[in-house]
Amino acid sequence: MPTNALTVDPRTSRFQLTDIDGATSSEVSRLLLGAMTCIERDEASAIDLVRKASSLLGAQGNGNGTGARVASGGLARWQIKRVEAHIEDRISHSISVDELARLANLSTSYFSTAFKVSFGVSPHTYVVRRRVEHAKARMLETNAPLCEIALDCGMADQAHLSRVFRRMTGATPSAWRRHRLLAKPAQASETAETALRTV
Repeated sequence: MPTNALTVDPRTSRFQLTDIDGATSSEVSRLLLGAMTCIERDEASAIDLVRKASSLLGAQGNGNGTGARVASGGLARWQIKRVEAHIEDRISHSISVDELARLANLSTSYFSTAFKVSFGVSPHTYVVRRRVEHAKARMLETNAPLCEIALDCGMADQAHLSRVFRRMTGATPSAWRRHRLLAKPAQASETAETALRTV
């Protein structure tokens, strides 16, 4: 925990946070006050809260660069990498904001705000976009039916995939797939003709 980030006022016994942004200061204060409140009856929970506060302060420090924030109020690089990897690994499963927040050692509300600062969209929207991108790749790389692709990408069923896919791309999955697959031979032919003309 950076020594210049947290001090205690000896007159009031209050925590004083310096050299960190306002959002982080507020969250760290909340975590530490929570730890003080529950330490006598639940030491394990108090320790967990202190660890989360320490993680936030470490992310604000710029000593080794590994915890520096990408943008003020956003997630640290290690948090971004951990969350992205988890989403890719679990793309066929249900993914909640709560579990992503736990990976980053943040409260759900703070994580949601920080995530949007870093990614420009909410966690839910980002996950849905990744599901759609995975569906696109599967449609082009395999002959798997849409009902199978839907489940592989974490959608409830084919109708769910179609509804989300159309909202994001303006086309149904089957129409998008057909158009892209038909365009492939034409693109290959144009490339071959260009190559022959340059010989």
